[in-house]
Amino acid sequence: MMKSHLTEQRRVVAKAEQRMALVDALETQLAASRTSAANLLSALAAELTAD
Repeated sequence: MMKSHLTEQRRVVAKAEQRMALVDALETQLAASRTSAANLLSALAAELTAD
């Protein structure tokens, strides 16, 4: 039995929205990781240049 076009479109849209939510979460995690890396680099530079 074939799904109706509207049912299939809704399924595709729901899947796309799910994946976009995942992309948003990954972008947030990436930004946090970059901030952490920058902070660690600054701390390391301060440690290495301390008298």
